[in-house]
Amino acid sequence: MALYLVSYDISEKDAAYKPLRDFFKRIGAVNILSSGWLVKREPGAANNLYDQIVALDVRPGRLLVQEVGADAAWDKLLITDDDFKTRLRSARDLNR
Repeated sequence: MALYLVSYDISEKDAAYKPLRDFFKRIGAVNILSSGWLVKREPGAANNLYDQIVALDVRPGRLLVQEVGADAAWDKLLITDDDFKTRLRSARDLNR
């Protein structure tokens, strides 16, 4: 499995976020920023994940789906630093 970062901006009112939040919770994603989620998927699934989000008929003003690499820097995530480090290590170990 690979780890993906999904980040988005929505120009509509906050209610537009609900379908996205529900989708991410349903697939077991972890919310790490107000509009940033970690998602486990098979390697090479960025386009598929992007298509699933777009199919929700909530068009983010901006959308990024990126497989997380080995290097990361962060500050003040919604999960603990230890939890984030564990998830990063797990994703790297699975890709070896």
